Amino acid sequence: MTSDNSAGAPITTIIFDVDDTLYDVGTGFTAHRNGEGAQGFMVEKFNFPSMEAAKVVRDEYFEKYHSTAKALEMAERDGRFPCCNKIDPCNDDENIFQAKDLAEYWAANLDFSILNGPYEELRDIISSIPLNVIGFSNGPRKYVIRVLRELGLWELFGEDKLYAVDDVLPYCKPEKEAFDIIFNKLNIRPESCIMVEDSMKNTRMAKKLGMKTILIVGKGRKYDKVTSQASSEAALAAEATKPGDAPVENDPSVDVSIETCYEIKDAIATILSNK
Repeated sequence: MTSDNSAGAPITTIIFDVDDTLYDVGTGFTAHRNGEGAQGFMVEKFNFPSMEAAKVVRDEYFEKYHSTAKALEMAERDGRFPCCNKIDPCNDDENIFQAKDLAEYWAANLDFSILNGPYEELRDIISSIPLNVIGFSNGPRKYVIRVLRELGLWELFGEDKLYAVDDVLPYCKPEKEAFDIIFNKLNIRPESCIMVEDSMKNTRMAKKLGMKTILIVGKGRKYDKVTSQASSEAALAAEATKPGDAPVENDPSVDVSIETCYEIKDAIATILSNK
């Protein structure tokens, strides 16, 4: 489903990214997940010789595909994995990487205490939004569910209102096809949706498709007007694991920018008042 430029379409749905959107980039959780979390999985499950060797492959493919699950799927397809899984023998006719295995590993091994949940105030704010609330993450489902539970936000979504990368593979955000799958499953048009994101790549695609956009910049972040780099050490550490995707508040794809989702109701009001 694509945009027909129906600017007057009523807003019915708000779609939230999860990582660095529902929690702040300054927690350090993203750097932890994309660093030792992803690299540890690659070393333990797929025989990478070191964390450093795993990082090289993961970061190279993440920059292309913007999802660790999609990145590892494509890296394996391109022959960038060591030959054999430590547990199962190689099978040239079948991929050994599965998104569900990454989800299981992350859900069991990441340090979710870094998130400092639950977020009771944010739960109350989002639950009061008079729109259909949907989650759409490039993370694998079991992991995303664990994050939402740790944040105390799972009840706002549930199975029927959460879409993870497992649900859209072989695509992922920011690919148009990934968004189209969600629009079709929900039977909605992009013009009726607000996308809430921290990612510029995803925000730009959402806007191109006709969605309204709210960019989550991150708490207390300051930007150099030339480089658009954040001064926050935690933000920089996170963005080192997802290069080229730092928020840019003055980008034409951004309708409203806010520091955190705690300001979401004012952002929605601004969008609705400008329709």
